[in-house]
Amino acid sequence: MALFVDEAEILVRSGHGGAGAVSFRREKYVPRGGPDGGDGGRGGDVVFRVRRNVKTLAHIRMRQRFFANNGHPGAGRNRDGATGASAVVEVPPGTVVTDIETGERLLDLVREEQEETLLRGGRGGKGNAHFKTAHNQAPRFSQPGEEGEERRLKVELQIIADIGFVGLPNAGKSTLLKVLTAADPKIGNYPFTTVIPNLGVMNHYDTDIVLADIPGLIEGAGSGAGLGIRFLKHVARTRGIAFVIDIGDENPAESLRILRQEMGVYSRDLLKKPCIIIVTKMDRVEAEDLDEFALERFRSAVEGTIVPVSALTRSNLDSLRSALFELARGTADQDMDREVKGS
Repeated sequence: MALFVDEAEILVRSGHGGAGAVSFRREKYVPRGGPDGGDGGRGGDVVFRVRRNVKTLAHIRMRQRFFANNGHPGAGRNRDGATGASAVVEVPPGTVVTDIETGERLLDLVREEQEETLLRGGRGGKGNAHFKTAHNQAPRFSQPGEEGEERRLKVELQIIADIGFVGLPNAGKSTLLKVLTAADPKIGNYPFTTVIPNLGVMNHYDTDIVLADIPGLIEGAGSGAGLGIRFLKHVARTRGIAFVIDIGDENPAESLRILRQEMGVYSRDLLKKPCIIIVTKMDRVEAEDLDEFALERFRSAVEGTIVPVSALTRSNLDSLRSALFELARGTADQDMDREVKGS
């Protein structure tokens, strides 16, 4: 399996412009040929391009430097130099680019095939043909090309999904993703089986809904405990949240409180997202491993839309699909309202 890398620091540099040429016509029957030095070519740009088939930033972290080529110098006979080749940085959808020195967010790349020029190459210098005057018929100078720009960047991937599954380790998020979609995440009966975000597409009423299985959070994640900060940033991109609670937890209501607390510590905005609560492993109640009132106690202790399911027995999955569909549709309607109000 390819290494999942969602952060990288890179150095980028656009190309210098090529120098203008100093040249004079040398033709047999033109003894006093004038200047004919061509202009230098423009330096290459630094371009970020979104590619759907790129899933991670591993290739960027390995390379670290993206330098565009310099523009070619001008030549005699008024021939201009060629433009330098651009440096193209290919990234997944959901990539954010920040200047390390200033902290300024430079690019937010979310659309497939989106292409943005971050740094422009330097302009080429003018050849001596531009500097001929009545007082100087044979200028022996030209312009140098402009220098390119250089920046040190932080590149971060924040996955884009309609709904994010958020829960404590081993709550059953990956199993849910597998039964609801065609995704095949790693599943095991131990905490922290999921160590990278997994995506799957659920089709309901001929509508595709992207679900994200966010690796399990622990208490203190919002302040950086474990890998919490890395995982919570992926929740920020989701349009809605599905809290996944194991009915077999010692105190399911406390589990939900911890999740909400850690999200709030990371960003209060996360708590404003529309959400539902999925109660998993209900087969344990049906098998009498847990008492039949466990769900009712949980309902009385928390607020919100609750959907009890069992991925093992496939119990109530249709209701869950409908709830996720309504959640995704509601967030889409909110997005449209915001766009109308902002226009």
